[in-house]
Amino acid sequence: MTDRQARTEAAMGQAMYELFTAMPEAFDEQNANPFSSMMEQVDKREEQLKDLSDEERVLMKELCSIFDSDHILSSKMNKKKLIEEVTRAKDIIEEVGMNVNFPVLPYGETLLCRSIYHSLDMVKMLIEKGADVNIETDMGECALDVLLEMEEDADGNISDEKKTMKELILSKGAKTSEERWMDKADEVRQWSSNKN
Repeated sequence: MTDRQARTEAAMGQAMYELFTAMPEAFDEQNANPFSSMMEQVDKREEQLKDLSDEERVLMKELCSIFDSDHILSSKMNKKKLIEEVTRAKDIIEEVGMNVNFPVLPYGETLLCRSIYHSLDMVKMLIEKGADVNIETDMGECALDVLLEMEEDADGNISDEKKTMKELILSKGAKTSEERWMDKADEVRQWSSNKN
């Protein structure tokens, strides 16, 4: 376990303790299944997508294919191809009128979280379209977490493009998972003190 992971677990534990102390009913048997919330999110996404027209479904499928991890990781795309994909993704987002924060990818990933694997231009375009740098996947990760994991895996030796991505999303207010958990603990403490 890395230092970052240990700090995150400690912050998560503190937030959970605060929540349990303030609302013990949140931890009853009915809420004990950690996957129930995740499945509710999947059902909610499917409900929101059901109203798409056939044409919009085709466009969304194309958009998802641009962000498909196998596509991104297996292809050795040149700069021209990357820019073409950024342009096509932008066109689809505009045509469908898509909220770029909608978790359309597996595990509730947003396009921004997956764009970290694509290119700096994709990250910039999504931020210009309103991507929230702190929105979390169903697994509790955001774009900064993905970059920090890459940085750890590479012993701090990430590419200049990834460093620029990190600087950009930090400049837009991105927080680490540890910071987000501590914010949640503070919210619960604040709520609890207002309740009393």
